[in-house]
Amino acid sequence: MKHFRTERVRPTPKLFTYVLVGFIALLGLTCLYYGSSFAPGSRKSDEFDGSNHRVRTGIGSVRNRDSVLAVSRFEVPKSVPICDSRHSELIPCLDRNLHYQLKLKLNLTLMEHYEHHCPPPERRFNCLVPPPVGYKIPLRWPVSRDEVWKANIPHTHLAQEKSDQNWMVVNGDKINFPGGGTHFHNGADKYIVSLAQMLKFPGDKLNNGGSIRNVLDVGCGVASFGAYLLSHDIIAMSLAPNDVHQNQIQFALERGIPSTLGVLGTKRLPYPSRSFELAHCSRCRIDWLQRDGILLLELDRLLRPGGYFVYSSPEAYAHDPENRKIGNAMHDLFKRMCWKVVAKRDQSVIWGKPISNSCYLKRDPGVLPPLCPSGDDPDATWNVSMKACISPYSVRMHKERWSGLVPWPRRLTAPPPRLEEIGVTPEQFREDTETWRLRVIEYWKLLKLMVQKNSIRNVMDMSSNLGGFAAALNDKDVWVMNVMPVQSSPRMKIIYDRGLIGATHDWCEAFDTYPRTFDLIHAWNTFTETQTRGCSFEDLLIEMDRILRPEGFVIIRDTTDNISYIKKYLLLLKWDKWSTETTPKGDSLSTKDDRVLIARKRLWSVPANSAS
Repeated sequence: MKHFRTERVRPTPKLFTYVLVGFIALLGLTCLYYGSSFAPGSRKSDEFDGSNHRVRTGIGSVRNRDSVLAVSRFEVPKSVPICDSRHSELIPCLDRNLHYQLKLKLNLTLMEHYEHHCPPPERRFNCLVPPPVGYKIPLRWPVSRDEVWKANIPHTHLAQEKSDQNWMVVNGDKINFPGGGTHFHNGADKYIVSLAQMLKFPGDKLNNGGSIRNVLDVGCGVASFGAYLLSHDIIAMSLAPNDVHQNQIQFALERGIPSTLGVLGTKRLPYPSRSFELAHCSRCRIDWLQRDGILLLELDRLLRPGGYFVYSSPEAYAHDPENRKIGNAMHDLFKRMCWKVVAKRDQSVIWGKPISNSCYLKRDPGVLPPLCPSGDDPDATWNVSMKACISPYSVRMHKERWSGLVPWPRRLTAPPPRLEEIGVTPEQFREDTETWRLRVIEYWKLLKLMVQKNSIRNVMDMSSNLGGFAAALNDKDVWVMNVMPVQSSPRMKIIYDRGLIGATHDWCEAFDTYPRTFDLIHAWNTFTETQTRGCSFEDLLIEMDRILRPEGFVIIRDTTDNISYIKKYLLLLKWDKWSTETTPKGDSLSTKDDRVLIARKRLWSVPANSAS
């Protein structure tokens, strides 16, 4: 810091006037700040209760609000407050209380109230979400597939409501999952075998020699279908909204099953076209005929050429007039979409999507649904409305079953055909894969003294690029939610073409998942990208904390300046159980300024006498 020599200045009337004006201006700015709290892009500590009245106790009755100060880019607050205990399951962009407070005009019939609606900057939470009372470190995989601690998700109404369907059973201080579902009371494992038999796949294996890898399970319940697919080398994106069966996805994630919150409403799901070989609906309670079949057309966009739609619902088999009417109308719609019945048995029917554009071109003029216009990008998903049209195949994909992908597990490391669409050569793809293999080896050497067997199950990669980080973890018993920042969204198709799963997201907003979801979060240049877009570091750190499990790890790879700044937050975020920092080995993706910070979050709780 430079030091300047002070000189005696003779007071003058003009100088006095300048000082007085300056003092008044400073006073005005101070009042403006305390009247508006943090600026846009930062957080605010005011809460809005169920009415329209502002609660001046901070968000969620935040404690120690006076310690929160306005900070510049290189300053940190003295403390980060703790949210009220009633916000232990906060999902900021799926907060229906916020919808009421903001008086959002959402169409409930179209499920808009289950879609992504984030709070404006002045209403964001700026506090650490506490675990529920009695929270325990989750049971380890694979034990967690079948049982979890009741204290971690203290909701048992589903066990009572679905008691005849074997969804879940309360057993003392645990909740058990027998593997049943609304349609498969006797277990998902037997149901999966029956589907393979319907399709006449060798060995009754639904993966069909690796050609079936990615599955979308809509209305998944507690994701037992996806849980039992894992033994078939199939990974499902198990999808359900935070609806009347609230906490179903929270149970799935606590079990260690790949799953996410989402709904077939008005916006496209955040996955690129041709991502899944099979879509599944087992009594998912979706009106597939609404709005000219727009929801089925969204599935059509997501299925690969020759993909299957497994439909297990009364409309597929019941003979009463109402269900027969719906079933016939669906059959007519499928026919106009050029889908065909592949198999039908008992209470399930399996439809197949065509592998070429031939059928579309043979339809009579004016037949609905129409083909999407040539200017429509089927891979554009972030905040893009669904379209009631059929996405035709490109010239290259025409007549290419499964989009020309090789079977799993070779698919993981083989350069996929769509690489050329994002300007990446096969050689660059292979180099990226090898680079991440070496990086993950380096990470694990740093973690080896802290990581116990099976203590890491749910993993997030915040900036997944080509999926190299997730591919390098394939020999470990984990699953990875590959997140593609919106500015890199065209690359998400490569994630799915490798047999991985993920979602497009804007890291200036909260991610739609429950608190305490992930055991490990990896952030490669995520803070640099956030800074470039003018979004708040503090918001991002607090969001990472929200979705990180106690005793979970963060691996942050970024610039030296950013790492130095983030380190100042470790104690405030309670990420101080253990940490290490290093300069990584140079490689084709690194810069001279790369640093790696690994930190571990400790288990903490709100004192009982302060919980509300």
